[in-house]
Amino acid sequence: MPLTPEQQKEAMRRIAAARSEPGSPIACPACGADGLQIIDRSARPHAQWYALTCPACGLAETLHIPMGSSVHTLD
Repeated sequence: MPLTPEQQKEAMRRIAAARSEPGSPIACPACGADGLQIIDRSARPHAQWYALTCPACGLAETLHIPMGSSVHTLD
């Protein structure tokens, strides 16, 4: 089952936490159990892609976070 919009927001917070504290246990945004696995499959500078898996509830979700494009001037 896909993540709800609220769970997607929580997943983004959990990804940020994992990036700031690598190696610390991360709770699943769907079931709350520790052990969320996050794989960064990003294609920067275009987008961030994260594969999220949870062994406790079976979550297997890919989260896409578009990155802003640069603005080109004609000057």
